[in-house]
Amino acid sequence: MDTDLGAGERRRAVLEERLAHLEEKLDLLLSGGGLTAHALRQDQAFEEITDRWDKSYSTTPPAPEPNYSNRLSSTLSDVEDSYSRPSHADMAQGIRLYFKFCHRQPIWCFEREEVSDYGALPEELACSILVLTSRFSEGRGRPQAHHKNAKCRVMLRIADGSVGLTTIESLCLLSYSSFIGMKYGDVHLGQFHLGLAFQLCRSAMLDVETAYGADDAASERKKRLFWSLQLLEQSYGRQNGLLSVPTEVWRPSHPSTSWNRAEPDVKAPPLPRDELGCSTASEPGIWSTSVHLGWVWSQVRKYVSDCAHNILKEPWRHDSTYARVLSDFMEIENRIPICHRWDSVKFYDRKVEELQVNRDYWAPWLKEQFTYHAIQTALNHPFLYIVGAQHNPNLAIPNTFWRRSSELALIHSTWIVRMIDMVVDKQVPLADPFFGHVAAIAATVHLYYCCAAAERLRQKSNTDFAKCRMFLKSFIPSSAACGALDRNLDRMTRIAAGSDSMNVEDWMPDKIHLSVPLMWEILQFSFTAELQDMPTAGLLDASLTPAVAHDDATESSTLEIILATSPEITINTADGGQEAPTLSYTARVSSMADSSRDSVCDDGSGEQTDSLTFNTTPWLYADSLQFTNIGDMGYHDSQPVVGESRGTAWWESENLSNVMFSQF
Repeated sequence: MDTDLGAGERRRAVLEERLAHLEEKLDLLLSGGGLTAHALRQDQAFEEITDRWDKSYSTTPPAPEPNYSNRLSSTLSDVEDSYSRPSHADMAQGIRLYFKFCHRQPIWCFEREEVSDYGALPEELACSILVLTSRFSEGRGRPQAHHKNAKCRVMLRIADGSVGLTTIESLCLLSYSSFIGMKYGDVHLGQFHLGLAFQLCRSAMLDVETAYGADDAASERKKRLFWSLQLLEQSYGRQNGLLSVPTEVWRPSHPSTSWNRAEPDVKAPPLPRDELGCSTASEPGIWSTSVHLGWVWSQVRKYVSDCAHNILKEPWRHDSTYARVLSDFMEIENRIPICHRWDSVKFYDRKVEELQVNRDYWAPWLKEQFTYHAIQTALNHPFLYIVGAQHNPNLAIPNTFWRRSSELALIHSTWIVRMIDMVVDKQVPLADPFFGHVAAIAATVHLYYCCAAAERLRQKSNTDFAKCRMFLKSFIPSSAACGALDRNLDRMTRIAAGSDSMNVEDWMPDKIHLSVPLMWEILQFSFTAELQDMPTAGLLDASLTPAVAHDDATESSTLEIILATSPEITINTADGGQEAPTLSYTARVSSMADSSRDSVCDDGSGEQTDSLTFNTTPWLYADSLQFTNIGDMGYHDSQPVVGESRGTAWWESENLSNVMFSQF
């Protein structure tokens, strides 16, 4: 009996050591280090020892004990007992929905011919496709079962050392699915899948240029996967924390120049070949262009996150983050091929049927356009600099910067609304929550201008705010993330109005109160208000549930924005006019009202409008209902004809400094 007990204890010790060894292998794989030949020899020797232990005590039945070595296999067996492989009909529908709602918008893992044989698809990839597309299916299928099976299959491949390209593709799809959900902690699960995919890419050397050989048949598919993961990181990756990867590391290089700022011996992997819409083979495709702009967007997200933590160097300085991001943006904008530009593609003239047939081009083109305008809207959002000036006396905003940045925020947020109008009119199906986030950011700018002194600007902002809200709501059926955005925007609107019941269409306030915490949540796409009920999202034990940091500044922390007329300004010439004029804090409602909404010009105004802004953005001066054909706007017209009647810019007829701010 003593011998049997001793044998059982020794066997238990060996099994525990073997389990620890397997966990060490898994940790090594996840860290990207791979397994060296020496480690493999050690592993084989260790398995031979454990085999001899098993044979030595096979004649002596050990006492009952936990089955550590088969824990993962038993879990998979439990899943298989209640799970059957997706049917041919389910896979046909799932792949059809994938290419309608997800292909190249934003992820681009595989082409149609690469997944045409449903029976040959690895089970983890098949299940991941169904998990991602279940939100677009009327029947919804069995997403929970597919999700559990896909995760188990992926982890089993890691434990068995049989990770393939389709395994990482599965993680990419699972990550995107979690980001679309982004409710009650799904964002953490999505970031885990994304981080695991990155570590496997690192183990496979997919993060270096030399890994993509010309004779590799899967080279293009590997490029598409790697940069699809980057697109997800750009839009949904964590921006804070010590382990967050600096966005500068992921800067994509341009094929025609030594553009990459990284070390000379470290080059980013090449972008995939994409010839859709290109006039020559040397031009970058539209999907690749969206990757470049997406990288700038990730820089803007980091900039907003820094502003939220009061990390803000004066943006007008040449060495500021603002100046660097704006420089990167202009450099990338300058490299966008003519064939993809607004005037060349004429999206507004395209037929609905044409857009549906060529959605592989138009989906990333719309992503590029929305990203382009979102960068300028968020980077120049007035809220960033109002709050920054309140916390840092060195951030007293010069009139020149304040005026220009506010103009840019309004111009590009208005362009976002025009893009929304066209997307709705052309019936283009969009599913990426990024579009909803951009609409929410634009809505906050229009909400801010709902109390502008200029009557027409107030009316335009009110209308555009409502359009952004409606567009955001269209994503709610398929995206819990956009549902959370909409709830935050609704709460902020009610706080701004100071009432639980209001008719937004008739809302013309003299002053509003912007909730500071809610504004930060919307700008950063975070939902801390909902984390108090957050389960561990199927990833963490309860002991590791992230603690929620409750800020003392609740919804009662607001900015009061007051409608006022232009203050009287006295310029002291003794200082060369360098001192910014002091705002008058006497709030008065302007008595000047628009006599006609149908007129583009302000009769009786002799002041000259900024010609560049007027000719490139005429819709800032007119009722949007006038534009029956947006192609007739004359976007790139030159100087107006002498004597031509022109409208008065909003910052000319009512000085931008009319809107004054105080902490409430």
